[in-house]
This record gives sequence, C-alpha cells and structure tokens, in this order.
Amino acid sequence: MRMSRIAAGILAGALLWACVVCARWGLADLAIADVMGLEAQVVDRLARTGVGATPQEAEALFGTLKFAQQLDPANPAVAEHFGQLHFLGLVSAAPNDSGHTSTLTPYLRAVRLRPTSGYAWANFAWAKYHLGQVDQEFYRALKAAMRMGPWEPEVQYVVLDLGLALWDEMPAELRPMTLGIAQNARRRFESRVLEIAQRRGRVAALCLSEGFAGLVACNTRPR
Repeated sequence: MRMSRIAAGILAGALLWACVVCARWGLADLAIADVMGLEAQVVDRLARTGVGATPQEAEALFGTLKFAQQLDPANPAVAEHFGQLHFLGLVSAAPNDSGHTSTLTPYLRAVRLRPTSGYAWANFAWAKYHLGQVDQEFYRALKAAMRMGPWEPEVQYVVLDLGLALWDEMPAELRPMTLGIAQNARRRFESRVLEIAQRRGRVAALCLSEGFAGLVACNTRPR
C-alpha cells in the first residue's frame, strides 16, 4: 500500500508538471497566433496603402513575441516571426555569431531548432534570396526545403517561386526537384502553380515535365 501511494504521488506530480508545461506551450501558441493576425494586417495595409506598422503595433508585435519566447524558448515559430519583423523594419537585427547584425539570425535559429522542418528551411531560403544572398548556403536551404516539405503547400509555393526565378543559374540537380514540387502542388493548386510560372516567365520550364503535358498553356505556346 505504501509503495502504491508513493507511485501515485509521483504520477500526480508528473501529471501536474505536464499540465503546467502544456499550459505554457498553449499560451505561447496563442501569443504566436496573435502575432500572425496583427502581422497579416500590417502587411496587407502596407501592400494597399504603403503605410507600415504604427509605433503601437510595433510595440505590441515585439512584446507579444518576447512573451512567447519566454514561455517556449525552443519554439522555432518564434524565431521565424522575429525574422518577419526584421523584414518589416519593426525591430533591429539581432547579432549573429560573428558579432555583426543579421536579419537572417532568427531564420538560422529556426532551422537549428527544427532541422527537419520544410517550413523553416523554406523561410531561410526566402530570406536569403530577398537579401540578395544567392549562394551555396541558399541552395542547400532550398534543397532541404524540397526534401523536408514536398507536400506542404506553403513550402511548395516558396520553393517553386524561388526555383523558377533562378531556373537558369541554379544547380542542374535542383531543376527536376523543382518540377517535382510543381507536380505535387498541381494536384490541388494547379492555378496557383501556373500563376507562379507565368509571373516568373517560366511556363516553358513547367512544360519540360511530362506531368504538365496536358496543360493548355503548354499546347498553345509558340513553337
């Protein structure tokens, strides 16, 4: 009887701690959701009117992310959203390992925290591309995104956009991988795939794949 009481006490303590941990994670997720909502509003307004975040919005975004970071320091989503705030110009860049400031630092932290996440690698590749850093590290990140998230729509869109943008200059091994991602995405989002290809002027590249042989755009282009 005594041993069963001890075991029950240990189990109760473990369950209580698990509840505390889950509650902290839940609060962190709610905080990140709040950030995503406000972030989307800022980005939409910036695109429509050219007006970015107000000081109050910037303070709210940064404060909420810091709160989420305190609750769940190892959450890669927090690092990724800090990166988004850097791109929006709402917070200053964090110092990197060499002591210099880098907008990439939050994205790099995200892939280190979750190296199997296609989303993290796609965001890292996207950030490097928009900073003009199309180097070997960029291509490693792009390839990792393709391998880790071949069926994730958001990863597919980023990979396809970057792959078609750099079609002529990227390593040859990444071209069939890009077309494979396009084929995966086409199963549910054919119009989106075609829109990206048209915007990048790469419909002809899609037509190289047998999977797109029946696409109207491939059968009507000049010969």
